[in-house]
Amino acid sequence: MNIIHLLYMDTNLNTITKMYDKLNYFDQYGGSLILFIIITIIVILLVSYFHTMTNIQPIINDWPNQRCKPTIIPFAGLITHPEGVTASEYTSQNFTYCTQNILSNITGYAVEPLTYITNVLQQIANTIQQAIQSIRAMFDKVRNSMQQVSEEIMGRLMNIMTPLMQIIISFKDLTSKIQGTMTAGLFTLLGSYYTLKSLMGAIAQFIIIILIALAVMVAVFWILPFTWGAAIANTAIFIAIAIPMAIILTFMTDVLHVNAGYKIPKIKCFDKDTLITMHDGTQKKIIDIQTGDILSNNNVVTAKIKVTTEGSDIYELDDIIVSDSHIVKYCNIWIPVSSHPDAVKCESYNEPFLYCLNTTHKIIKINNYFFTDWDEIYDETLNQVLNNKIIPIKSRKDIHKYLDWGFAESTKIKLSNGDYREINKISIFDVLENGEIVYGVVEIDGIDIAENVLYNLGENNVVEGYIPDLNIFRQQIPVTNQKLYHLLTDKKTFKMGNTIIPDYNAAIDRFLEIPM
Repeated sequence: MNIIHLLYMDTNLNTITKMYDKLNYFDQYGGSLILFIIITIIVILLVSYFHTMTNIQPIINDWPNQRCKPTIIPFAGLITHPEGVTASEYTSQNFTYCTQNILSNITGYAVEPLTYITNVLQQIANTIQQAIQSIRAMFDKVRNSMQQVSEEIMGRLMNIMTPLMQIIISFKDLTSKIQGTMTAGLFTLLGSYYTLKSLMGAIAQFIIIILIALAVMVAVFWILPFTWGAAIANTAIFIAIAIPMAIILTFMTDVLHVNAGYKIPKIKCFDKDTLITMHDGTQKKIIDIQTGDILSNNNVVTAKIKVTTEGSDIYELDDIIVSDSHIVKYCNIWIPVSSHPDAVKCESYNEPFLYCLNTTHKIIKINNYFFTDWDEIYDETLNQVLNNKIIPIKSRKDIHKYLDWGFAESTKIKLSNGDYREINKISIFDVLENGEIVYGVVEIDGIDIAENVLYNLGENNVVEGYIPDLNIFRQQIPVTNQKLYHLLTDKKTFKMGNTIIPDYNAAIDRFLEIPM
């Protein structure tokens, strides 16, 4: 039993020993150390207090120098304090004062290296700034020098260019005057040529009338037996006159292109209900189509023409009602509709008006047929237009651009009864001032006409576009009217003020007569 008890005690002793082996110095003696420090502080404070109290009067007398000593600071309020301030308050104030003085002195010494570095950096910055200012001054001097040199060079160039520009302007003015003179001369020559041509046409017409009258007289003489002698004589005279006149007329017609009298206008149009396919695939009646509309294959309508049906035979070609003289393509050959094997003549057609179009492609496709538009330009005539050297026409679209022309809607036209009417209100069969009968009215797209020229024919008489063979006052201005208007007359002309104006067909007809 004793042995077991001893073993148990030995085990507990080992356990306790192991527990104390893990303790450090402060775990074992921390309390004693803290107690020692407290006692030491108390002893120091007591010694300082008694020492201070013993020497209190000398300390008070030398208070400015003594107040911040470590042994004095804790007892400053006990040693002395101002009236109205408690000992503890003055002790706190004195502690704050001493702390600030000590820190200010220490801080001054601590930041002295930083102050020195800052001064050095500031001196370096000032030196760099002075160097930059010197560089800027150098660049400014170089810039001013270059500016002076440039101004000197530009001044000398201006002294050279000003007289040169005057020479160029004078040369341009001279060129313009020469061009104007040549243009006036050309128009004068053309006017003289067409005047002579008209005169010779009148002479030729007069000769034809004389020959016709003489032929009638000879025929009458041959009818009556008792005048056969006169018939023989007049026949000889007729032959003697007719042969040289025939030669002269042939020369005038083939060489000088003189026409003895007016041609009967060829009406080449469609029935008002003719359906034409538009660019979007829909179909529209020709009477409802307007200038600027786009037909199939981007074929733009540049003009719309309305004419009388009189003087035309009407044919039906695969449900297409069209006049006899209209040109259609058959087996790669352009022929009149009346010559088409599938065309059937309409014996009774009561519509008073027909309609046609001018287009940028100059071709109108209806069903499976290809028709020319109003101008009837195809094959040889198209090549003649494209190869002409006078007007810069390079494609079909340029025909409208350079040859279309018309009048502003406000243009006044005088009728035979003396009344005036705007050109867009003129009707078919109206009789104009000189007895011209209107057989067609034309509405033109005025947007893309290249000849941006306004012709002044008097009050409210304005033409925009190209006027063939008309040497009148022109003013260069942009064309502003989106729609222009024109007429077709039986005399191919009409009077406007004191000027005789060609009708709508004149531009393309006269152009095709100009030699290439």
